[in-house]
Amino acid sequence: MKENNKLPQALIDHTPWEQEINPIWLATSFVLRRNLAKFNFPPKIDGRSSEQVLSSLKDPLLSSSFLQNPILLKASELSALDKEFLYEHFLCLETLQNTLEGQGFIVDDSGHFLAELNIQNHLQLQLTDCQGSWEKAWNALSQVETQLAAAVDFAFTPKFGYLTAEPYLCGTGLKVQVYLHVPALIHMGQLQETLLKTKEEGIAVTSMSGNPDETIGDLIVISNTFTLGINEESIIHSVHSMAMRLMAIEKSLRSHLQTEEALSIKDLVCRAFGLLLHSYQLQIREALDALSLIKLGLSLDWITGISDSKLNTLFFQCRRAHLLHTLGELQLGDPQEIARKRAEYLHKNMQGIVLKIEASS
Repeated sequence: MKENNKLPQALIDHTPWEQEINPIWLATSFVLRRNLAKFNFPPKIDGRSSEQVLSSLKDPLLSSSFLQNPILLKASELSALDKEFLYEHFLCLETLQNTLEGQGFIVDDSGHFLAELNIQNHLQLQLTDCQGSWEKAWNALSQVETQLAAAVDFAFTPKFGYLTAEPYLCGTGLKVQVYLHVPALIHMGQLQETLLKTKEEGIAVTSMSGNPDETIGDLIVISNTFTLGINEESIIHSVHSMAMRLMAIEKSLRSHLQTEEALSIKDLVCRAFGLLLHSYQLQIREALDALSLIKLGLSLDWITGISDSKLNTLFFQCRRAHLLHTLGELQLGDPQEIARKRAEYLHKNMQGIVLKIEASS
């Protein structure tokens, strides 16, 4: 393990989507929020109580038979870069930089499990599936939570279910997030119209930035907005039904692109190819957007010489914290130098890629 790096090597060596099997449906994350019955919630808790909560939760989690060599990462012992790495790796929706004494994280060797301790809630459990086995992943997370519930007393009322720091997340406390790669919908200008036609109550569609009108890497995130008055099975069914409909539309549009001239889309793919292979510096957003178009080109047989899983790995490894950990340059802080290193890293890892689109086509 490198100096100043507190993260387990298994987390650094494997990116979340490296084994995904669907080029459109990249991953499904299940997130459960829980709080202990005898303590104030994190926004109102004192330092001593925070340590007691941390101690109460960490022991049963670290001994869980459903986790692979789990390890506790205390927030006070992690560098800002380590916290940024966790934020990137697990696609967290809120920054982890303000975490302090009495707060922490538990991860395991799978690279798909994250427990946040004493941050928004006493406990947030997250498990991500990248192989289409979402029922198996949900059952696995449920087993971890059930085992933990036998060791601690969660805050629960018959009327409001599991109590959370965010009132609108009471009830099941379950958030399901599906990550879809939809460049055809976006670049053919049909995303907003499609979302209006397929709109479903209780389902939200946004981007990784949290702004539905500003996608990054042509990714959208589908999730449930309600957790109260509805059971876990209904939540999972509604989110996945919406995801299936959008995936089917994306597949149809890609088939259309293969049979039509699609000159404007081909131009975007060609420009992305040139950008990734010949830029001196690359900012993160332009890198992710370009990688997205290469993924699209690969699925349409306009690109060869690279695998979809390799592109997914590059999607994570070109992000700032992953890049610096991968290169072993944990102290590098100059944004321009990082942009240069990112371009250099992508040049190296895209050797052998071939653009099949000809200027006359």
